[in-house]
Amino acid sequence: MKTSMMLLLTLLTVFLYVSCDDGATNDSVDNEPVNDEATVTDNAVDTEQSDDTADMETQDTDTLDPDVMLDELQPEEAIDAVTTDIDTYIVPDDIGAMVEVPAGEFQMGCNESVDTACQTNEYPYHTVMLSAYQIGKYEVTVGEYQNCVDAGACNNNGDYYHIHYYSNADDARCNFGVTGKESHPMTCVTWHGATAYCAYVGQRLPTEAEWEKAARGTDGRKYPWGNEGLSCDYAVISEASAGGDGCGSGGTMPIGSRKAGISPYGAYDMIGNVWEWANDWYGDTYYETSPANDPAGPESGTSHVVRGGSWYTYRDVIYLRTSYRYFYKPHMLSDFAGFRCAK
Repeated sequence: MKTSMMLLLTLLTVFLYVSCDDGATNDSVDNEPVNDEATVTDNAVDTEQSDDTADMETQDTDTLDPDVMLDELQPEEAIDAVTTDIDTYIVPDDIGAMVEVPAGEFQMGCNESVDTACQTNEYPYHTVMLSAYQIGKYEVTVGEYQNCVDAGACNNNGDYYHIHYYSNADDARCNFGVTGKESHPMTCVTWHGATAYCAYVGQRLPTEAEWEKAARGTDGRKYPWGNEGLSCDYAVISEASAGGDGCGSGGTMPIGSRKAGISPYGAYDMIGNVWEWANDWYGDTYYETSPANDPAGPESGTSHVVRGGSWYTYRDVIYLRTSYRYFYKPHMLSDFAGFRCAK
């Protein structure tokens, strides 16, 4: 009996020892104390790194040179850079003003000495003599066109092929009828509608030759401002580094906003913002037979000349040059097209 009791006690002791040992092992794994000090230290390091990054980003933004070329900026930075003057834009007090272009010769067509994008319809590069004239300092604005509509001189009383304009109610892309765009160029206007407006104010559309001389002067330059530098600094165009279409605006900008792009005679936006109607019928080979004095275009045709490119025209294509020639049918309505008048 005694022997059996001792054996039972021995087995019970072994069992209890093993059980306690297993419990201690589990406790040491599952309930290991957290090293609060180590965790705080790690978080402190991470926080310090984040602060350094934030400081670097802030420093880059704060020290951004506003004179840095737009191509060197990130898109969001470029938008801020090019729209600074738009944020503080003041409507010109001389809307409707004209600039004087004196009588004299100029070279018309593509000047290969400064331009490598010449198109066949821009040849030959030739001398043209023009009489003195005046041309709009700015493109005709929505607000100005509204006056013509209110007076009944600009209207859509004709058939489809003689319609004058579309409003924003007709097409959401059009400027006319949009509150806040009174100082933007008129868009969605046909050649007929542009002609009607110019007649309403006692003027006319410029000839193609008049438009080109007013845009480039007499030294055969590629752009109104010179031979280099095409960007949103100079014109309202589509430029990736400036945020895309309309220098990041997604459309037109107010007239006269690109002050660096002024022409030799003081006209604004002759490249970009909107294509501009000329009075001339378009002729692909017209330069080959055009008169040397005051050319006015072919006697007939199916389309009229437009010049200058628009807010949707990309900076690296051929269209954004003073000598580039394009054409629209006279009843064509486009949110890319507007005009200025001459007399």
